[in-house]
Amino acid sequence: MESGNTHHRTEEYQLKRLNELLDQNLEKSDYTIDAICEDLGVSRSQLFRMVKELTGLSPSLYIRQRRLLRGQELLKGTDWRINEITDKIGFDSPQAFTKYFTQEFGLSPSDYRRQQEAGPPKQATPVIPSANDIGESTGEPPGEERPRGIPSVPLGAVPGKRWKYLPILGLVALVLLALGVFGYSRFLASSSRASSEAFVNSVAILPFRNAGTDTTALLADGLAGQIHSSLSAVENLKVISRSSAELFRDTRKTIPQIAAELHVNYILVGRLKQMGQHMLVSVELVEAAQDRTLWSKTYQGTDEALMGFMTTVARQTILALDQKLTDAESRRMDRTPTGNSDALREYLIGKQLMLSRSADKLKASLLRFDRAIALDSGFADAYARKALAYFLLGTDNMINLRKGISQSEQNALKAIRLDPENGLAYAILANSYRELNQWEQAVTTYQIALGHSPNDAEINYWYSITLRSLGRFEEAIQYSTKALALDPLYPSIIVGHIGNYSYAGRYAEARQLIKEYALMLDEFYVYYYVKAYYYLNLGDYTNALKEMESCVSLNPDIPVLHSTLQYCRARVGQRAAAEAYLKTIPQIPSRYPDLAIVSAGLNDKENCLKYLRLGLNQGNMPYYLKVSPIFRFLHGDPRFQEILRQLGLLDPQPPA
Repeated sequence: MESGNTHHRTEEYQLKRLNELLDQNLEKSDYTIDAICEDLGVSRSQLFRMVKELTGLSPSLYIRQRRLLRGQELLKGTDWRINEITDKIGFDSPQAFTKYFTQEFGLSPSDYRRQQEAGPPKQATPVIPSANDIGESTGEPPGEERPRGIPSVPLGAVPGKRWKYLPILGLVALVLLALGVFGYSRFLASSSRASSEAFVNSVAILPFRNAGTDTTALLADGLAGQIHSSLSAVENLKVISRSSAELFRDTRKTIPQIAAELHVNYILVGRLKQMGQHMLVSVELVEAAQDRTLWSKTYQGTDEALMGFMTTVARQTILALDQKLTDAESRRMDRTPTGNSDALREYLIGKQLMLSRSADKLKASLLRFDRAIALDSGFADAYARKALAYFLLGTDNMINLRKGISQSEQNALKAIRLDPENGLAYAILANSYRELNQWEQAVTTYQIALGHSPNDAEINYWYSITLRSLGRFEEAIQYSTKALALDPLYPSIIVGHIGNYSYAGRYAEARQLIKEYALMLDEFYVYYYVKAYYYLNLGDYTNALKEMESCVSLNPDIPVLHSTLQYCRARVGQRAAAEAYLKTIPQIPSRYPDLAIVSAGLNDKENCLKYLRLGLNQGNMPYYLKVSPIFRFLHGDPRFQEILRQLGLLDPQPPA
């Protein structure tokens, strides 16, 4: 016990030292995490764990909040101009200071200063815990550190393999047209509102607290998920993705702090407790700025009726937020995944198993989904998740890709037949079309998916990176902006959004985002990958090489990272290293993209084109072939244009 207390006191001392270092270096906007770790004598992971455990904040947010509190003091105690205060507290620009100050305190710096001059502030000030405050009990468990890697989400930020074979039967397109007319027309009517500015209100549904067993923990997650699904049906209501909300499970942060990080006005919290054969569920909606409960509801009864209660909660939330529902939104809100509690449990276990993305757990998830379907043959969501599991197994080369795509398609179509408004099922079909380089069908099907699920962060993100691959960069930014608004703390979406700005040539904005998320993402390999491509798009090979070296050091197991590293080495004159690596790559279909990439670095046009043609024949192509700066030197070559034509990437037109 004494050892544990000593460890705690040591970390308290380290936090005190961190505060002193931050105060001494507050004016330095370039005071990096590496410099902090060096001054403290700790590693990055140690720093993250310590700050997260003791304050409930990530290091980046803790540092930002400390800067903001100093800015608040200067606004109150000096007559310095906003730009002078910005310099004193280490923000890059007055705009950045104003943005984060407004998020933190609910007022702009100018309005805050005017309020101080007029009288005492009405808004409570958040307080950074000092080393002396940290040992006090709050009655709540300490926040759990949940480090998150960047999963290889379907067709995500890192280039992957492609498989060229016979197109999916025309029957699929007919089914899509028959089932998706409503969703597609609705999408076209609303597509101009894809950015986050369209939202009238915003809410986050925190993970429900579980006062029962592991089984009831799954049920608690399912209940929160059902409310999320119902509220997401409302197009102009921003509902934060569950992946971002999950970061606040068992948190010690206050409601206003959570709302500030997620950029929402309201927080919905719940608690589940099992009482014999009955369930007790309590839910409340909190207005974040005032930390004031708008309403609360309690349910006690059998678990079979819980989903209906969640629909009631969703409607009560809509009423409290004064949202107006269309008939279609109202219909989707009333949709429940299943009325069978046993089927729901099997489904939730299956979803949980999918999170690790390992082959054995993905296959185990299929068994759970099959059990759920056996218990409820009309369980459309179970078919949709089964489709996603097969898609991941195929595209991650855990099973034959042809089999994975085929099984994914069959189950997605079954989900659509059972529920013609199932946005996830349409999105999984769109992913399959993209794998097959059937770009026009992919775009149309994503649009149908978004027509039914306009506020699904993942679907918006998938669509944005598809648009990027087609060279439609401004549209890509539009949808990744919305995805990020819906899921502001998910690394894959953040780096995809940065990549969209980089490919669009909007380098100032890309650079600002790279700086903004540096502390949050500096342990994620894809962050360095997207930074490398930022420099590649600029033609700055020296800095691109530096970022790729960091990327590979964090994840040495992905071949395309090594081939991109060797491309960069060749471009800065380290040809011998690239040539030596080229000789080690086996001449097999799965490595044709790597052979092409390294050949491009050596400016070997003939071999680069040779491996691209071989990859085309075998279905293995670099993912962003049309827009990648690596293959930019081929753009004037008619042979490269022919490859793009065969892939459907030669200036495809958007659907009429």
